[in-house]
Amino acid sequence: MEFHERQFHLPVRRDQDGTLVVPADFVTGLLRGIAATWQEWAGRDVPGLDPVTALGLDVQLADLADQLDVECIAAAGPTG
Repeated sequence: MEFHERQFHLPVRRDQDGTLVVPADFVTGLLRGIAATWQEWAGRDVPGLDPVTALGLDVQLADLADQLDVECIAAAGPTG
């Protein structure tokens, strides 16, 4: 298997209290991107990779991203 280094910009900000924060949409996008990579790998004949485990991890990360989206929408409250 060939691995490619990926570079990305991490949009880290500091809030008024000095806490470092990353936008939720970036985090969920990152989780979904990793999940998609595992799903792709599971569909290949990759030595040393158990496809059932990779697909299980894919589902777990996608579910976590969905949960974060729901919690952020709830925390934002009504927008109308």
